[in-house]
Amino acid sequence: MLKNLLTFVALAVMMTVAATTFAQTEGSPALVVASKVMDAGTVSQGTTVDAVFDLVNEGDTKLVIKAVRPTCGCTVADFDKEIAPGATGHIKAKLDTKDFSGPISKSILVMTDDPQSPTVTLVIKANIRPFVEILPRPLIRFNAVLNEPMNQTFIVVGADPEAALTVRSVESSVPFLATSMRQLGGDELIEGKSKSQYEITLSLTDDAPVGPVNAVLSVNTDLKEAPKVPVKVYGVIRALIHVTPSQVQFGSVEAKSRPGRNLIVVNNRTDGTRVEITGAKVDDPAFDAQVTTIEQGRRYQVTVVIKADADPGSRDATLTLTTTDKDFPTVTVPVRASLR
Repeated sequence: MLKNLLTFVALAVMMTVAATTFAQTEGSPALVVASKVMDAGTVSQGTTVDAVFDLVNEGDTKLVIKAVRPTCGCTVADFDKEIAPGATGHIKAKLDTKDFSGPISKSILVMTDDPQSPTVTLVIKANIRPFVEILPRPLIRFNAVLNEPMNQTFIVVGADPEAALTVRSVESSVPFLATSMRQLGGDELIEGKSKSQYEITLSLTDDAPVGPVNAVLSVNTDLKEAPKVPVKVYGVIRALIHVTPSQVQFGSVEAKSRPGRNLIVVNNRTDGTRVEITGAKVDDPAFDAQVTTIEQGRRYQVTVVIKADADPGSRDATLTLTTTDKDFPTVTVPVRASLR
C-alpha cells in the first residue's frame, strides 16, 4: 500500500514538472545562434573588423531582442529588434583595432525574451599586428648590478614591410635609465620583417639608485599612427657591495641585555672578483662589531652588539666596513639605538 502511494506521488511530481516546462516553452520563441564566435584572424592595427552574427528563431512566437551590450572597443552598428518564427535576424558589429595589439577577444552580450536563452554572449576575436613591433616583446625585465654592464636590448621593427620607419628618439620616465640606438642592416636584419629595424640598448647612469625600478620607455617614431610606442621596464638594481638591511635599528633597548643585530654583506660582482671584509667598526664606543664569513669572498655576516656598560641615551652612529674592493674600499651603514 505504502509502495503504491509513493509511486503515485512520484508520478504526480513528474507530471507537474513536465506540465510546467511545457507551459513555459509552448508558444515561446527559441533562439539559435549558428556561430557565437567570429575570428577575424591576423589584421593590421587600425583596421576596422566587421562582424555579422546570424540569429534564428526556431520558436512559435516572435523573438524580441531586448538589448545588445558590447564591451570596450566594440560597437554594434545594427541589429534586428524582432525576429519572426522561422526567420533569421542579424547583429552587425564593428571592432576598432587602433588601440589594441596582439591577440584580443571582445564580447557582446545579447538579452532576449527567450525563456531558455535569456542572455547569449557573442565573441569577436582577432590577432592585431601593431604599427610598430617591439621584439622580443614590449616588456623588459632585468636584474642589474650598479657600475656593471646591463646587457639589455630590444629591437624596434616597422610592421609594414613596404613602408619605411624612422625612430627619432627614445625617452625614459626615469633619469637614471639611459638608452642608445643604432639602425640594423645587412645580415643583422630579422627576416620576414620590415627593413626598418633599430636596436635599442639600455644602460644605467652612475647615479642610479639601488632598489626596484618601474619605468616606461617611449619610442618616438615618424609614424602618425604610432608616434609614441611604450615599452615597460621592470627590474632591480643591486649595489656591487650590497648590505641587508641598509641600516641597523635597535629601537629602545636595555644595554645590560647586550642586544645584537645582524647584517648580511654580499659581493655582487659578476666578473668573479672576490671581495674580503677585512674590518668592521662603529664610531661609537657603545657598540662592538664582528665579521663572520659565510662564503669566502662572496658573503659575510656582520653582528653589531651593544656593550653592557654603555651609558643610557640616544645613539646615532655609523658602522664602517673595510673591504678589498678597489671601487668600494669602505661601506658605511647607519646605526641607531635608544639605550635605557
